[in-house]
Amino acid sequence: MSGRFEGRVALVTGAAGQSEGRQGMGKAVAVELALGGAALALNDLDAERLEESADDLRKLGAHVTTHPGSVSDDGFVEEMVRAATSAHGRIDLLHNHVGGGPPGARWGDLVDVGLDDFRAFLELNLVSQVAVLKAVLPGMIERRYGRIVCTSSFSAVLGQEGGSAYAAAKAGLHGLVYSVAKEVGRYGVNLNTVVIGNPPAPGRTEARQEFLNRLSHLGRPGRFEEFGRAIAFLLSDDAGYISGAAVPVDGGILVPRLLE
Repeated sequence: MSGRFEGRVALVTGAAGQSEGRQGMGKAVAVELALGGAALALNDLDAERLEESADDLRKLGAHVTTHPGSVSDDGFVEEMVRAATSAHGRIDLLHNHVGGGPPGARWGDLVDVGLDDFRAFLELNLVSQVAVLKAVLPGMIERRYGRIVCTSSFSAVLGQEGGSAYAAAKAGLHGLVYSVAKEVGRYGVNLNTVVIGNPPAPGRTEARQEFLNRLSHLGRPGRFEEFGRAIAFLLSDDAGYISGAAVPVDGGILVPRLLE
């Protein structure tokens, strides 16, 4: 196997495929990296589905290790990065993908959700990404090479009614990436966010899907492989002069439209 990621080692969090046979974005990125020749360290909370994803990637010829656990646990994150580094020698690439709605936390208007709910969104969508960055960056800085992409959402830019905690966490992620990119660029480390909009989502209501399709200029949800290829590009040396950017992959949702 040879390709643009030959000789690279990638850590992908949130890498298990979704239930009901759906691929999932983290796994889609891992597939692109594997096809490009990367060795992979994969993380997800769901150990069983993570192993299934790893088996699929091994069939593509990739060297894959799995590290099941919660990146909301600081101690686990440190151990995960130690184990991945021990197994592969280093980490060159990171897709920091974990996020979404925390188990048990309430979505809703700000006045209706508790502070514990708000903190849970911040912990999963912002603080956990900080933990992974802090664990991975020292090695990248020492070797003077790294490519990192953190997953964000168009909600960070447009806001989200009934989802202010989620939107605030993702907006905080933008500020984090803008700042850290300035800190680590001199060491050969590129850091970007990818601003996702309208990915496939099991359980999404028909009305919600129609609303998102209307927001998108393309009138449809994105496909996992489309997100995977875009993120893989940002992790490649082809994107070597892109850093500190929030790159939309959203079907045009963030492009202003005249009122109709």
